[in-house]
Amino acid sequence: MASSNEVGLMAVVAAVSGSVVLVAMQAHKRLVSEFLKKFEFELGVGKDHPKKKVRFSEEVLEPSANNKEYRRRPCKIAANINPIPTNINFTGVDFSRENGYDMPLNRLALYKGIIEYRMLKGRVLYY
Repeated sequence: MASSNEVGLMAVVAAVSGSVVLVAMQAHKRLVSEFLKKFEFELGVGKDHPKKKVRFSEEVLEPSANNKEYRRRPCKIAANINPIPTNINFTGVDFSRENGYDMPLNRLALYKGIIEYRMLKGRVLYY
């Protein structure tokens, strides 16, 4: 019987010492990492990142008070590069410049598909 008590005692001692070792390792790891952070902070490592500066092109003009001419300027340039038809009519919706629509052709095609899908969906649901 003394032998079984000794084996049990050895198992308890091994479990306790193993947990003490694990706790000591975790504490050591935490203390070392905090020490290294303080050490790097005192040395100034990682603080010398240069700030990024924005540099504008010399062609950029300073906007006036109302900014209307600068907001409309890209639209005029895009209209000259990709001319948009003056009147596109599909599925009963008039996307013309006279009605205030000034969109590129790819967006008009997207809207055309959306409208056709909704009309088809409406016919399927209600009929």
